[in-house]
Amino acid sequence: MSIVSFQFLLFATIITGIYFVLPKKWQWCAILGGNIVFYAYAGINYTVLVFLMSFVSYIVALNLEKIKKFSELTMPTVDRERRTEARKVMTSIKQFVCGVAIIGVAGVWVVLKYSNFFIENFNAVISHINAGWHVSKVSWVLPLGMSFYTFHIIGYVVDVYRGKYPAEKNFAKYFTFVTYFPHVIQGPFSRFDSLGKSILEKHSFSYDRLCEGCARILWGVFKKMIIADKLGVSVNMIFDGYQNYPGAYAIFAIFAYCIELYADFSGYMDIVCGLSHIWGINLAENFRRPYMAKTIDEFWRRWHITLGAWFKDYVFYPVSMGKVGQKLGRKARKRWGAKMGKLVPGYFALIFVWTATGLWHGANWTYLVWGYLNLFAIMSTMQLADTYAKIEEKLHINPEGLPWKTFCVIRTFILVCFFRFFSIQSSLHEALSTLKHTFLHLQLYKVKSFENLFVGMVPKDVHAVLFGAFLLILVDLLQEVEVWDKIKEKCPFLIRNMVYAALIFLLVLLTGGSTDLAGGFMYANF
Repeated sequence: MSIVSFQFLLFATIITGIYFVLPKKWQWCAILGGNIVFYAYAGINYTVLVFLMSFVSYIVALNLEKIKKFSELTMPTVDRERRTEARKVMTSIKQFVCGVAIIGVAGVWVVLKYSNFFIENFNAVISHINAGWHVSKVSWVLPLGMSFYTFHIIGYVVDVYRGKYPAEKNFAKYFTFVTYFPHVIQGPFSRFDSLGKSILEKHSFSYDRLCEGCARILWGVFKKMIIADKLGVSVNMIFDGYQNYPGAYAIFAIFAYCIELYADFSGYMDIVCGLSHIWGINLAENFRRPYMAKTIDEFWRRWHITLGAWFKDYVFYPVSMGKVGQKLGRKARKRWGAKMGKLVPGYFALIFVWTATGLWHGANWTYLVWGYLNLFAIMSTMQLADTYAKIEEKLHINPEGLPWKTFCVIRTFILVCFFRFFSIQSSLHEALSTLKHTFLHLQLYKVKSFENLFVGMVPKDVHAVLFGAFLLILVDLLQEVEVWDKIKEKCPFLIRNMVYAALIFLLVLLTGGSTDLAGGFMYANF
C-alpha cells in the first residue's frame, strides 16, 4: 500500500477516526489494528515473520529483566569476597542471553538479505581456483520493512540489557511499537523509550495538530510526486543508457539523482511525521537540511539522522570503547602521541560503522565502496583538522564567514554527488564505466539547452520540477537561518490556505502523467 495512494489516504482517515473515537487508554489498539492491516495488505507472511521476531525479543527482554531482579535480590546475601565474582557471573549470563537474541534476530535478516551476495562472491572465488562446482542462488524475498524493524528489535533488547528502561510486560503494546506502520518501511529508526512511550500515552484530538499535520503531509506528497517521481524518469533513462549520452548528461543526472533521493526520502518523512503529529505521537526527525552541510561528517549528522544515531549507540561506542579499541588506542598513543591515541579507537569503530552502513543500504560491492568513500572523507577530515586550521589561518580565511561557508557547502554537495556514482549503479564495473564515460566524453558542446538535459520529460514536467526544486531549496534555506517558523506564524490565514490550495491544484494538474516515475519510495528498497 503506497502512502501516496488514495487507498492509504482512506486507510489513514479510518485509523484516525477510530483512534479518536476510542477511549484514550485504548487508542494504541487502533494503531495496532492499523499495523496488522498494513502488513496483511502486503502479504500475510510478512506479518507472521515480524510477529515471531518480536515475540522472541519480547521473551528475551523479560528474561533479562528477571536476571537483573534476581541479581539485585541475591547480591546482598552473598559474601563480600564473592560479590565481585557473582556480578561477573550474572553479567556473563545477561551477555549470553542478549548475544544469542541479537545473533538470532540479525541472523534471519542476514540470511534473507545477503545470502545471494555471499553466494555470488563464493562462486567468484571458486571459479578462479577451477574447483568445478557452483552454488545456486536462493529465491528468498526480503519481507516488508525488515531492514528497519530488525534494528528496532535489536535496539530494544540492547537497551533493556543496559538497564536504560524496564522491559515492556504487555506483548501487544511492544508489538505495536515494533510494527508501527508509519516508520516500518523507511524509518526513522525509533527507540522504545521515546516512540513506544508516545504511542501508549493518551492523546486528545487537536484541530491545530490536524492542520499542522495535514500541511506537512501535503508538503511531503508534493516533494515526492512533483520533484522525485518526475525527476526520476530522466535520471533512470540517462544512467540506464549512459553510453548513448555525452558525459555532461551524466553529471547533470547525478546531481538530479541527489535531489530526487532527498525529495523522495524527506517527502516520506514529512508524510509519516505529519500523520503521527495528527495523532499526537512524536516521531523522530530524520533530516536537517543535509545539503547545507559543510563537511561529509556533518552531512551524515543531517541525513538519515536516526540511522547514524543507531550506529553510534550500538556499534561505534561499543567498538571504540571496547577492549580491542582501547588497546589499539594505547598502542597508538605510545607510538604516535596523544592525538592518535584518541583518534585510532574512533577510526577502528568507524570501519565497522561504514561497513555496516554500506551493506545495510544494499547487498552489493557498490554500496561497500560508497560507504568506504564516505569513511575515507570523514577520517581525512578528522586526521587533517589541525592542518586545515593552520592553512585557514595562513590564508586569513574566516571559517565563520559566509564566502567560506558557501564554498564548503558546495564542495561537500559535489563530493556527496560524486560518491553516488557508486550507489546508483548495479555493479562496480558499471559504476567505473559510467565514471570513465562521463569524464572522457564530457562533450559540453552537445548540450544545446538546459531543458535538453531532462531526458524523457515533457516541458510542463520540467517546469514543475524546477519550480518544486526552487521551493525545496528556499524552504531549506529559510529553515537553516531559523526564520521559517516565524514566517509561518506571521503569515495571514488566507495566504496560508491559498498556498495549500495551490499545492493541491499542482498535484491534481501535474501528477499521474505517463512520464511520471510513479514508483515506490527509494529507501524502501534498502
